[in-house]
Amino acid sequence: MLFKMMVAPPLHADNIGDITELRGNGAVLRGDTFTAEVGFDIQQMDDVRTGNGRLAISFLDDSKVRLTEHSKLVIDKVVFNPDPNKSEMALKFASGTARFITGKIGTINKDNIKIETPTSQIAIRGTDFTVTVDELGRSLVILLPDSGCTDTVKLEEGCRPSGSITITNDGGQQVLTEAFQAVMVSTYEQAPTNPVILA
Repeated sequence: MLFKMMVAPPLHADNIGDITELRGNGAVLRGDTFTAEVGFDIQQMDDVRTGNGRLAISFLDDSKVRLTEHSKLVIDKVVFNPDPNKSEMALKFASGTARFITGKIGTINKDNIKIETPTSQIAIRGTDFTVTVDELGRSLVILLPDSGCTDTVKLEEGCRPSGSITITNDGGQQVLTEAFQAVMVSTYEQAPTNPVILA
């Protein structure tokens, strides 16, 4: 990476999670640029990036985000509260591929969860899904099945979805409610494509 890398972050602000998995290299931009490492505390407004590496962030409510190579995620705001109506999550996913697995935050009001890509906003309910953003900013969103769907439980046998996703932009919206349903969003003004089920 072209950044000056620092190892230890400053000790201030409230931690909202930490890096729980790391293969290869990554960085966290927080004023300075810090080398990603397992156990590194994640805070509001962190800009998390991977180079030739993959990492996973676990938040305080057991939600997880896994980033593949050459990904960028900005954590705008994450607030956990015993009252689900006071919890919030706002993330911006700019590039690469991320898998989102919601914990308790998946039970809160959908209006309090904002996951943005360059071409869409994603509202979630309960959900395990992936987002891929390519070099042109196009977004591919895929709803994954629940954890009971394994190699021995095929899609034909009725894998249940892990929840539901609403993908919205200025062009319109689509709702994913079936396992392996996917939509592509090319621009913020163009509506998401009709959902298809990936074979």
